Amino acid sequence: MKPVNLLCRLQLLGLLFVFACSRPQQTTQNRDLNVLFITLDTTRADHLSCYETEKADRSRKGARTPHLDALAAGGVRFAKAIAQVPLTLPSHACIFTGNYPEVHGLRDMVGFVLDPKQVTLASMARSAGFRTAAFVGSKVLDHQFGLQQGFDTYDDQISSAHDVEGRLVLPERPAAVTTDRALNWLRQNSGERFFLWVHYYDPHDPYDPPEPYKSNYVGDLYSGEIAYVDGQVGRLLEFLDQSDLRQRTLVAVIGDHGEGLNDHLEQTHGVFIYDETLHVPLILAGPRVPPGRVIQTQVRSIDLLPTVAEFLSLSANAAVQGTSLWPLIEQGKQMTGKGSNYAYIETLYPKTFMNWSELRGMRTDRWKFILAPKPELYDLEHDPTETANVIDQHPAEADHFQKKIWEVIGPPQSDRKLAVAPLDAQTRQELASLGYASAGSGRELVLDMKGPDPKDRVRTLNALDRYKQLSKAKSFGQAARLLQDTLQTDPGNPMVRLYLGITQERQGAWRQAIETYRNAIDARITTDEVYSRLGKAYLRVNDLDNAIIAMETAASKNPTDRENLCNLGTAHLLQKRPTEAEKAFKAILLQDDRYAAAYNGLGLVAVQQGDIDTARPNFEKAIELDPKQVEPLLHLGLLYRDKGDRQQALHYFTEFLEKAPQDYSHLLPQVRQSIRELQRAN
Repeated sequence: MKPVNLLCRLQLLGLLFVFACSRPQQTTQNRDLNVLFITLDTTRADHLSCYETEKADRSRKGARTPHLDALAAGGVRFAKAIAQVPLTLPSHACIFTGNYPEVHGLRDMVGFVLDPKQVTLASMARSAGFRTAAFVGSKVLDHQFGLQQGFDTYDDQISSAHDVEGRLVLPERPAAVTTDRALNWLRQNSGERFFLWVHYYDPHDPYDPPEPYKSNYVGDLYSGEIAYVDGQVGRLLEFLDQSDLRQRTLVAVIGDHGEGLNDHLEQTHGVFIYDETLHVPLILAGPRVPPGRVIQTQVRSIDLLPTVAEFLSLSANAAVQGTSLWPLIEQGKQMTGKGSNYAYIETLYPKTFMNWSELRGMRTDRWKFILAPKPELYDLEHDPTETANVIDQHPAEADHFQKKIWEVIGPPQSDRKLAVAPLDAQTRQELASLGYASAGSGRELVLDMKGPDPKDRVRTLNALDRYKQLSKAKSFGQAARLLQDTLQTDPGNPMVRLYLGITQERQGAWRQAIETYRNAIDARITTDEVYSRLGKAYLRVNDLDNAIIAMETAASKNPTDRENLCNLGTAHLLQKRPTEAEKAFKAILLQDDRYAAAYNGLGLVAVQQGDIDTARPNFEKAIELDPKQVEPLLHLGLLYRDKGDRQQALHYFTEFLEKAPQDYSHLLPQVRQSIRELQRAN
């Protein structure tokens, strides 16, 4: 080889090397990378064993979490990760948009939807060619709130659940079921680049882990739930290992919020913004992540979007309020810009559910400031459990943090009046076409820091916790007396009045419940739930006219309450008004085309209209969507009996007897009589 040619080749290689170093390397390196994003509902950081050293209260034992511990040992564990809101919906919106609640719009658990202008992490991934899927553990994260944006698959199809007395309860599913569904999806899609979100709801109250966790954590079932979830996380990680996906998959695990456990006299979460409900676990492991690193710098849940986006070589919107954590992860550099060393926190829950003052706050590595009717300031370096309010000793710091709050959310007057609307504009228009002209048109919520300071209402919180215990023990008389006493000191509290009415319902005292709900309305507590419960109570005493008026009022305030719409449709059927009933059931299916009870209702509409051929497939669809539904079984039995098909009629009547809960006990003698007659005829 001639020297000149060798020189040219060396120069060319040098130029190529310089070019390679100067271009964004992640584009080629990250081409085949994936993301497994796991959110742990209601999980305090100090209840994972890998967070043992960060415990502010060493008397708490917590859970044994070997799979999460191993993940942290092989990656980065953030010792001070702070959620922005101690509530599931708004916190997840912060995580997946990278923005504070004032920007993404999903401010509380009811009455809000994600601003459709927000670009979620899933939307970014799907636009870049990733297969995207979400498997959530509770209907709390129902697609109607907007978090499904960007997901090819959004699995929130969880059957409606009833307790032993037949009452509808919040649908959720065990972590094992959520994991099964996520793994099934992975087996079919892991050959392509994927962004997978798995949400575990189990640590949420009530705490009821399966065996052996229930026996292993007697006296601390909350930790038992976390240990159970850890085992399910282990199943996901095992699949990545067995499929040779671990080396090219970023695994991100974060808690959406914590749990009070009475540290500040709050058993659960939502009311206060102390660290026990905001300090969450955050672990990252996978490509680019150095193993075994613990980062002590405070980070925020809004920092996850820009961090994952950078990992996937996606460009986050410059206006996103979070900051990428990669400089901190890879080089130990402090984050700069966008107020990254400040974590804004808030909860509107005291205002919307209790008629108390909302709370806002600002947290740094050292300080925690809470803006309340009686403001609070804590020096976290010397007081990590937030027991000594030092605001009088540090007025300058308090003033500084209050100004920082207004920098994040705008001046006080800009966020004073908040429009609450539970639906997006398109759904409102579609519901209007069914006759719900004012459906979800919204109401105004005034955020003025007025109302009782939540910390002055801990007696009410204690009473509500005691009410739950009495209710679980079916001591409804004691529960009712407790709530009536609580109303004497907190008469403007909507939740207390609502629980009193529900307790009276459970006693079968429907007329007392009606009086309680009417008194609430007279006290200007006019929430959609008060009207829906009032309508249900009127329905129980066969006052159909008043039932329909109340339930239509509830539907106009919140047409996303599908149980109310179902009851409304039932009331119209009882009045032999199938056309009006059909509108109610179709309003449900417009929002959720897998709502089994709505198909059962449409089947009854068809029966009243004499269209048996339409009725039958609707009943069958209801059973297909939710095998636990019992009413369609009864209706199909009646249809087949009247048709003369004895075998089919016997099949459905018998299945109804096997599945019917206590609420249907009054029908059982008639069904048994029908079975005997069919058997004799055979």
